[in-house]
Amino acid sequence: MTDRTVEAAATSDVAAASSRAADPEPWELLGEKVAYQRFLTVKVRQYRMPGGHEVEWDVTGPESAEGVARGITVLPLTPEGRIVTIRMFRPGPDSVVTNLPGGLIEPGEEPAVGGARELEEETGYTCESLEVVGWLWAGTSSTFRKYVAIARGCRPDGVQHLDEAEDCVPVELTVDEFRAELRTPGAMTGTDAAYLALDHAGLL
Repeated sequence: MTDRTVEAAATSDVAAASSRAADPEPWELLGEKVAYQRFLTVKVRQYRMPGGHEVEWDVTGPESAEGVARGITVLPLTPEGRIVTIRMFRPGPDSVVTNLPGGLIEPGEEPAVGGARELEEETGYTCESLEVVGWLWAGTSSTFRKYVAIARGCRPDGVQHLDEAEDCVPVELTVDEFRAELRTPGAMTGTDAAYLALDHAGLL
């Protein structure tokens, strides 16, 4: 690519950026109160919008007195390139669905350490390496930050250790089978993290 081509591309990028509409003004947080707290915390936030109108908004996230406020989802890849998933019952869909392993990050725990721990606890698989590739909000009204990681060299040589409210069954899928699950309405939960992980792994 010549210098002139680079300059032309940069000029085009600047022009494209300048034609983008400006972001709306952020809302002003006036206060919040806890409306409900068990595993899931629901807070009512009061905001003042840019026009002066005040609104209340429910925000959610698993928060605890121990400081749990983050989670992680792991895309586990075996040496053969298969993806380790789990089949488990989920109360929201009220059915058995496909998930990627993951869970809550303990207070003071690094996301990568939590990811490797959750991987083994839920599947019985260990990994040779685990890379945290990003994070996302669990929802548009959520305060919960969900990290996303890719684990490589995963093998079933660990010990599955489930909580009393878990019933995970590990299932290896090919990439094509996994992508078919993603495209099937209602077959999976956590699809946002799954797509982000696939993108970083170059498997989309």
